[in-house]
Amino acid sequence: MEPFNSSALALQKNLLTLRQERDRLRAQGDDQKADQLAEQIARIEAVIRNLPEAMKPPTLQ
Repeated sequence: MEPFNSSALALQKNLLTLRQERDRLRAQGDDQKADQLAEQIARIEAVIRNLPEAMKPPTLQ
């Protein structure tokens, strides 16, 4: 189970990085790229939301 939790933590870190990049792009006025990134983030989050509870490690929020 430990590798699973490590992967979940890495996924959270990557999502945070993507959100920060989206916000940076938006602040720089590059709304088109920010919107594209936001769509990809939303897809990743939708997949996570749709996972069965048994597959969601406690580290995922």
